Parts: sequence; structure tokens; C-alpha cells
Amino acid sequence: MEDKRKARRYLLIGAVTGGIISLSITLLMDTFYADTFQGTWRDAISKDLHSLFSLNVSYDSILVNILFILVLGIMTAFGSFLGIIFSFFLYKFFSFLSNK
Repeated sequence: MEDKRKARRYLLIGAVTGGIISLSITLLMDTFYADTFQGTWRDAISKDLHSLFSLNVSYDSILVNILFILVLGIMTAFGSFLGIIFSFFLYKFFSFLSNK
């Protein structure tokens, strides 16, 4: 019982850490490379909305902000998933080392 609780705690820590790292890398890339990529994520979303649905929205409209938060949520969820996988491997590795 204690082992399951310990494993769950490590997986939760891995998910939170992976999500935070993924979110911070995504936002930092958006900030630092905006000039290199000729725009931010919000600019890309507004251009995609214009080309796909013929919506003329600016980069600071509410629809673009909602879609930006959705994209950030997807990136954070993917980072959390990778954090769970990484922490699972670490937990199994260290549990094999501690077995006698």
C-alpha cells in the first residue's frame, strides 16, 4: 500500500514538473523567437483563422486568446504526459536498485 502511494506521488511530481517545464519553454520560445519566426503564436493563430475560415480577427481578439490558451493547454498536457513517463522510468530504476 505504501509502495502504491509512493509511486503515485512520484508520478504526480513528474506530471507537474513536466507540465511546468513544457509551459515555460513554450512561452519563452514565443517571447524570444518572435522576430525570427516573424510573429508570435497569436499572430499565427489570427493568420490561420483568416486563411481557413476567412475571419478577419486581430491578434488580441478574444477568439485568438481562447485558441492560444487551448494550444498552451495541449502543450502542457503533452509535457505532463512526458513527465509521467520519465518519472515512471526513474521510479522503476531506483526501485530495482533498492530491492535486495
